[in-house]
Amino acid sequence: MFSLTEEQIAFIENDIKVRGITSPDLSIDLLDHICCLIENKLDEYRNFDTVYQETILLFGKNGLKEIQDETNRLLTFKHYYTMNKTMKISGYVSSLMILFGAFFKFNHWPGASPMMVLGVFFFTVLFLPLLFILKFKASAENNRSVVLSTIGFIAALAISAGVLFRIMHWPNARLLTITGCALLVLGYLPVYFLSIYKNTTNKINATATVILIIAGAGLFITESNTGLTRQVSDSFWRGVTENEQLLNFVKKENQLVYKMVETNSSSDSTSNSTVFKELRSSTTELIEYMENMKAFLISNTENISLEAAHKINIDELRTSGGGDITSEILFAATNSNYTAAKLKEKIENYKSIISKLDDSIDLNNLTTTNVVVYGESIPWEQSNFEKLPIPLIVFNLNRIELAVLATESAALHQLH
Repeated sequence: MFSLTEEQIAFIENDIKVRGITSPDLSIDLLDHICCLIENKLDEYRNFDTVYQETILLFGKNGLKEIQDETNRLLTFKHYYTMNKTMKISGYVSSLMILFGAFFKFNHWPGASPMMVLGVFFFTVLFLPLLFILKFKASAENNRSVVLSTIGFIAALAISAGVLFRIMHWPNARLLTITGCALLVLGYLPVYFLSIYKNTTNKINATATVILIIAGAGLFITESNTGLTRQVSDSFWRGVTENEQLLNFVKKENQLVYKMVETNSSSDSTSNSTVFKELRSSTTELIEYMENMKAFLISNTENISLEAAHKINIDELRTSGGGDITSEILFAATNSNYTAAKLKEKIENYKSIISKLDDSIDLNNLTTTNVVVYGESIPWEQSNFEKLPIPLIVFNLNRIELAVLATESAALHQLH
């Protein structure tokens, strides 16, 4: 085995410093390691310069500088590998949850919303912050890269939060999405163009990145602008409010008729008060069941008490969702007191009672037969409750209540 001369060792030591090794301890370790590698390869057929260049190539594409950077990272950022591993795992898990959640959503399978919410939550709370921290540390010496990472992080955070808010029907979803897209186009792209595009030799990849960002931002903004317009939404909710007002009005009118009946029955011994009592009790029982059903569903979807659910104003449910939760309760739960099938059964029982009291009363407004939509026959339960957000379910229950009260009013006028 050949030994290196003092001049060769000095050359190696100086070259190590030139290649970016600033740590004395690391410099000594590398010098010793490189010398050993060279001495093992040297023979009478190979000169020092050739063996040295081959040995340097063993340290990777970026050479010794990469070892220095990795050493600095470990010294100044002790949890780098743990955070890097956590970032990768959270990225894979969150992206898969979002993907499968979207697939479940398209097929109207249960668990879609929780899966997507958890996916977006892990993506926003774990993956994006860790990615930003690691990128920030890696580009700490480049001011433009730091700015680029910061803008990208804020934009991605806003877009992810906007998607989550849209899934959950929370307010300001569109504002968050548009803000994130605006940051990408107006903030990220200019800095990216100045710091990377002009200096890169791979113009195709850089151009593709710019195009993808612009196209993606356009698609996000377009998607966030779809759905009901503000005017249509306000018109619908005005109808919901007026329906509730009409519901309370008919209740009061029917109570006035009952009072008149009670007054007349006290002075007229021939009055059939039993019929009116049966009508009143059966109507009250059905109305109370639907009121309790509404409160139970609201309590579960909004995570509030039953008492608070009874008092909540329907206008406060504008941005509520809960379609999976309500469907689970109304269709899948075996031990629930409030299912679509039980409500249908109670409505049919009520119709039977009304028919016995007076078979001339029109009961078409309380029909529970299948509904034909675009030529397809849909069961009454599904058309009124399946996969619908809680505001629409409450509206449909109010509509059925109004039909019951209208039937009660017709019976009162027929029997009075």
